[in-house]
Amino acid sequence: MNEIHKANHATLIAALSQRTPLLITLTFRRLRAEFRAAIKNGPDCPEYDFLSFAPASPHNIYDLIGTIAGPKDTPYERGIFQLRIRIPKTYPDVAPECTFMTRIWHPNISPRGKICLNILDHEWSQALRVRTILLSISSVLSDPGLGVMGGEGVSGVLVPEAGKIWLENRETFEEMARAWTAKYAMPAEE
Repeated sequence: MNEIHKANHATLIAALSQRTPLLITLTFRRLRAEFRAAIKNGPDCPEYDFLSFAPASPHNIYDLIGTIAGPKDTPYERGIFQLRIRIPKTYPDVAPECTFMTRIWHPNISPRGKICLNILDHEWSQALRVRTILLSISSVLSDPGLGVMGGEGVSGVLVPEAGKIWLENRETFEEMARAWTAKYAMPAEE
């Protein structure tokens, strides 16, 4: 994760050094402020050592790649998960579109990477930032927060099969999640 932080730090600095467009929008100013906050303490800041983000290219600050280390004591531990974060021109009035690029077995994350998270939908607030989105997604990896509808089925999930297994047989769920993490989210052994 340390190498990712250093690379993202360099990309954020490169993005901040790009020529400012003639028309500066609220979205542009907000993103630059978030980038400055992200690089404030350097790439080795221990406060957020389990997450990082940067533009996919220094020339397009509206297309970000976020990285989350799998939370400790979960089946995702030791995994490195990448997300695509697309910032709309109306940000921060509208939530970014976030999708997992790394495959993951989780009740709240679809096979196509769509994330079921209230702050990315009806509970979005202008006070939220890219970093808080990544923190919330990391929290969902630790606890899906599933609810049960009338004793039958699961509510608030994108993968009902995963939600059902999570509720009925946690050990099996964790074995499957660990296997997917090992297969898709861990660097190859050298």
